Amino acid sequence: MILTSFLGESMEGMQFDAGTWWLAVLLLSGVTALLFWLLKRSYDRVERKADGAVPKAEFDKQLDDCKAQIQEIQKTYTTRSAHEKDIDECRKKITEISRNYLTREDFFREQAKTDRKLDQILDILMKRGIANE
Repeated sequence: MILTSFLGESMEGMQFDAGTWWLAVLLLSGVTALLFWLLKRSYDRVERKADGAVPKAEFDKQLDDCKAQIQEIQKTYTTRSAHEKDIDECRKKITEISRNYLTREDFFREQAKTDRKLDQILDILMKRGIANE
């Protein structure tokens, strides 16, 4: 087997001494250890996620509950046109109420008028009562 370097020189019969083999084995061991550490870390993450997972029976129960809720929503669902119609009816009623609405100030003003009239009636009755005696 003929190995060539980047410069094109022949590397046939290249000899590695003990130090070079020691370095190669050390690097290979480091890469292997790093690979195993990454695999273990990934496996531990999967295990942690699996520990927090919901059991299948509970998941199926939650899924059935969600399906029931969706069906209930579909039964009571109103279309946008029906919703707009209801909103328009409410707006008409609000407009009608605001036309016939008596404000607080108007109420107090009318109450004051009524109180003055009652006071005048009471004064007249008092004068007649004193005059009749």
